[in-house]
Amino acid sequence: MPPPPVKKGALDVYLLDRKVGRIDYTSRRNEMLFAYDEDYAASPDAVPLSFSLPLSERSFDSDRTTTFFENLLPPDSVRKRLGPVLHISHHNIFGFLEAIGGDCAGAISLWRPGETSHKAKPRLLTLDEDRADEVLRSLRKRPLYVNGVDGYRISGAGAQSKLIARIEDGAIKLPLFGTPSTHIIKPSVADYPDSIYNELYSMRLAAAIGLPTADAGLLRVKGNAYYWTGRFDRERVDGEIRRLHQEDFCQILGVHGELKYESDGGPGFADCMSAMREMKLGLSHQLAFIDRMIFNFLIGNADAHAKNSSVLYRNGKAGLAPIYDVMSTVVYPHLSKVNAMRIGGATEMREVSRGSFGNMADEVGMSAALVLGRLDALASRILPAAKDLASALSVEWPSKVYSKILAVVQEHASRITA
Repeated sequence: MPPPPVKKGALDVYLLDRKVGRIDYTSRRNEMLFAYDEDYAASPDAVPLSFSLPLSERSFDSDRTTTFFENLLPPDSVRKRLGPVLHISHHNIFGFLEAIGGDCAGAISLWRPGETSHKAKPRLLTLDEDRADEVLRSLRKRPLYVNGVDGYRISGAGAQSKLIARIEDGAIKLPLFGTPSTHIIKPSVADYPDSIYNELYSMRLAAAIGLPTADAGLLRVKGNAYYWTGRFDRERVDGEIRRLHQEDFCQILGVHGELKYESDGGPGFADCMSAMREMKLGLSHQLAFIDRMIFNFLIGNADAHAKNSSVLYRNGKAGLAPIYDVMSTVVYPHLSKVNAMRIGGATEMREVSRGSFGNMADEVGMSAALVLGRLDALASRILPAAKDLASALSVEWPSKVYSKILAVVQEHASRITA
């Protein structure tokens, strides 16, 4: 039997709506190669797609190319569900980029050569309540609502079913033909009771104690509650939505998204701190990263992996992105208690002590006293804030999960305070 014919393809890669390079694909070894356009790479205002893909006149090999661009897609578990809808094998990274790469995380978009949709006037499809209900209910069977409507070409990382859209004037609107989205909407996860209330409480609690955090809230459609978060990689300028470039720590460090947990060989705390220093992110950003490590422990979030922290580029400067995708995982007994990133050598939540944070400081050459001071400050602020927030949210959005998280906060704070 003769071998199947070799399929080839190409995608133009845009950053901030400017063409920066091209991916060339061949099915012979499922190989993708990325190269910057020569004129772009030589331009004095050119910026790289990633810290792991510096400006170069040479093309990047398949492993580096695939590693970076795969991190723009949902994980393999979601691609397996999307595959039958799109008629694409979950192994075919190029096929998924071609199908849903029109609006990715940050400011990257991918288009077939010759397509100009990314330059078109913004187009939005406003959903009435009946259509919004239909779309949101369909997400469990049709993640990201792929192929749901012509021109909706959206990619989103993360394992949870979600709708990437806009929320304007009280309505949900689908961005079409490369129009930037502004919000991510999530239904509750069946296996995790009150997951949307958990995430809202966790995000609002981070903001309440002074940590930079993406906007978050809840909305109702046909009596059903949904969680939403504002995209921190978007900004409004003169009434126009513009993309902001960002990359998560798997992309920065050139690590496959399926290896996002330190226990699987993915990035740990020291790796992320080292990358920030190499990128010349100052002490304030490094301390902000330490603060979120502390916060994740205090609320019992064992899922704070390398894809759940990012660097955001604004006006040519890099900075740690706001907190996003946080929730208390320890309130669900069936979820792993292994920390996504070890805390001072402590692998599991139950092993973390005050000394663990001192060890964490030592790992990156920081003063233990400085880190422990921040630990005490956050622990002292979080208890009253957690109680007040639980009371406030219970008025409109009652849930038993608030008291469960509050109990975790109380136990973890008492364990690590001086």
